[in-house]
Formats: sequence, C-alpha cells, structure tokens
Amino acid sequence: MKGPTEIRNQRAALEQKLAELTAGFQDRSGLAIENSADILDTIRMATDRDVLVQSMNINAQVLSDVREALTRLDNGEYGVCEDCDEAISPRRLQAIPWARVCVKCQEARDRGHINDGEEFSLAA
Repeated sequence: MKGPTEIRNQRAALEQKLAELTAGFQDRSGLAIENSADILDTIRMATDRDVLVQSMNINAQVLSDVREALTRLDNGEYGVCEDCDEAISPRRLQAIPWARVCVKCQEARDRGHINDGEEFSLAA
C-alpha cells in the first residue's frame, strides 16, 4: 500500500463505505415500538426490532473501524497489523479496507488467543 494510486483507491473505498454506513443510520423507523392485539404479531415485531438493533450494532463497529482506518491512512499507519506490527496483505485490504489486523492475527483472535492485542486465557 505504498503507491499513491493504491492509497487513493483505498481512501475512496473507505469513504464510500463510510457514506453507506452513515446513510444506514438515518432510517430508524424499524425501532418504533408498536402494539398489537395479536401475540404473534407482537413477537414478530419484537424479533424484527432485535435483529435491526443487532445489525445496527455491527454496522456501528464497522463504522468505527472505517473511521479508524481513515485516521491510520492520514497518519501513514494504514495497512499495519495492530497485533504483530507486520504489513497487512494488500489482498486482505482489498477485501476489507478497514482491516485492523493481518489474517494470521485475525485467526488467533477468532480462536480466542488474542483480544485487541492482549493475550487471554479461557481458563478461570
């Protein structure tokens, strides 16, 4: 990710994702609580609302990651793994421009060995 063209492309991808996510938070009509005499409708509406809240939470995290990636790009730190300080592969950054860690460290996080740069144990 050293060339100006690659940096411009990554910035454009990040800014596009930022706009997409920001626009997604504009419509909150699905969060409205409605009453229904039918218990099944009430359950369905509550489930739909829960799914929407989960989706918004995930999108909020991605939005935060995109903003952080833009900051790292501005600071010249973009494309460097938070955990091992190695370069994140260009292929991974193409797929997930807001990636914070390399594939190897992401796999370790997914297995529960590393959490935001800190090791932890599943034992009590």
